[in-house]
Amino acid sequence: MQRSESKPPAAPAPNGNRPVQTLRHRSIKATIWRNEGEKGQVFFNVVVSRSFRDKESGDWRETPSIGYDDLMNVAALMYEAHAFISSLMAKAAAGRPKQPR
Repeated sequence: MQRSESKPPAAPAPNGNRPVQTLRHRSIKATIWRNEGEKGQVFFNVVVSRSFRDKESGDWRETPSIGYDDLMNVAALMYEAHAFISSLMAKAAAGRPKQPR
C-alpha cells in the first residue's frame, strides 16, 4: 500500500475553523477537524473525499463518493487519522491536571 502524505492545514472554512491535518492516499483525502462542544469539550471529525478531474472542464473536483478500488486506501487513511487524533488527545490529557478519584 502506498504511504500517505501529510499536508499543512488548508484554508479556513466559512466559520473560520481550519483543519488540523490533511492526510492523502493517492486520490483519497481525509481532512481532520477540531471542534468544541457547548460545554467546552473537544472532539474531532474526519471528512473523506476523492479527487477527480472533470472530463469536460479539466478542473479538479472532489466527491464524497468512494469506489471499490479505493476502499483499502480509505481504510489506511482512517487508521492514520485515528492514530493522529489519539496522539493529539494524549498530548492534551498529559497537559491537564489529574482529577481526584
